[in-house]
Amino acid sequence: MSTMHRTARSTGRGSATCILLVFALAGCSLFGSDTHGLDDRRIRTEVGEEFTLSVPLDVAMGEHWYVTVPRPDDAVVRDVADEEDWGGSGVGEGGAKGTHSFRFKAVGEGTTKIRLIQCPYTACTGGGDSGGPVVPSPVPSGSPTPDAEDRAKIHTYTVTVK
Repeated sequence: MSTMHRTARSTGRGSATCILLVFALAGCSLFGSDTHGLDDRRIRTEVGEEFTLSVPLDVAMGEHWYVTVPRPDDAVVRDVADEEDWGGSGVGEGGAKGTHSFRFKAVGEGTTKIRLIQCPYTACTGGGDSGGPVVPSPVPSGSPTPDAEDRAKIHTYTVTVK
């Protein structure tokens, strides 16, 4: 009889562990943020979920990132946060490398595009004190034919919300 009791107890503990593991894994996907980098430009998510676009940042070289026009459809996604993380890279010490994260929340079914503009030093105009959208500068480096690394680049993400 004690063998039967031990077996039942052992099975009970295994079941409890399994149930906790299932809830822990479900919690990761339900409450965790889905992060996408430069190579992951097609995003599928569900209404109510949050996701992050995370891009490398090099402010020491004068680089900045912005959401640009046309803006994403706010009936499909909404901005939640716009954050820069230096991760102890030595901002002020000449290091200044980090990550720029744009977090969004899926609010309605549909498909929209999110355009991030990567702006090397003087490559963009608008925004800030001048107002308006941030767009590529017509003459980013003072040269009518700047090198590719001196030009603004637009990275487009396609987001489908189910």
